Amino acid sequence: MGKAKCFTYLYANQKIIIMQKKGRGRPPKVVEVTIPQQIDFSQITLLNNLNIDRRMLETMESGLAIDSLFSEEGGIPCASNYMMIGDPGVGKTTVLLDVLAAVGNRGRRCLFISAEMGRKQMFKYTERFPQFGFVQTLFMADYLEHNTKAVIEQVLTIGWDLVLIDSAAEIIDGVRDDNSWDRKTAEAWFVDLCTKHNKGENEGNEFTSFLAIQQVTKQGEFVGSNKLKHLFDAMGEMRRDSERDGGGTYITFTKNRNGHAGMKFGYQLSNGEISYGVIREEEIDA
Repeated sequence: MGKAKCFTYLYANQKIIIMQKKGRGRPPKVVEVTIPQQIDFSQITLLNNLNIDRRMLETMESGLAIDSLFSEEGGIPCASNYMMIGDPGVGKTTVLLDVLAAVGNRGRRCLFISAEMGRKQMFKYTERFPQFGFVQTLFMADYLEHNTKAVIEQVLTIGWDLVLIDSAAEIIDGVRDDNSWDRKTAEAWFVDLCTKHNKGENEGNEFTSFLAIQQVTKQGEFVGSNKLKHLFDAMGEMRRDSERDGGGTYITFTKNRNGHAGMKFGYQLSNGEISYGVIREEEIDA
């Protein structure tokens, strides 16, 4: 038997080895071996050498009682991300718009991206809650002829302190449809975009924080990948107690890197007013 010849090629970061046997016999055997990408570890640093813009450490207060739930300092920290889930009709948009409007009234640049409700629905909302009338709002329905990815990227480039997105799922699905992407790719884009603006990489050099409303399954579970979960500093759930427990509505954080988690914070919507409870000491100590 003749000896085999070996030919090695490098293509697209892969080593392709072709084993060519002399004379008659089976066709050449092709073996693909992935060459590991060379990684630059020059970013490894001492924690004492971290250089953070002090504005990233600021907290945006709304002046509402709910500030105590968002963080230990009271308010929403700059360059942070909060996600809220909950069943339909529990008041997710109403409560978060109330926070957004209050933060905006204190001099912060705030934006509401409405991917689910149009102008008519929001007009009715504003009649019930007049404070919403001063929130700058982008209606995705006004930009149906544009690529969703381009709309979101360009509006965020302006630079905002706090952005409320309703809902993250609608934006991600829009990007998927407009660009023929799979869900994994669209979610990765969303994560990268939020991270970019957390770092202040926009025209206003604003260290943007995001409040994102996310859809849930029929079982009330979060819709999305673990990568999407890891983006958010806090994961909040807005729920309604059973009638046996009083039927009240409350917010609880299952994860909150900036403040309390695992406690119920009550709120109530009635007659165009929003009232908030307080975090009870016995729950904090539990």
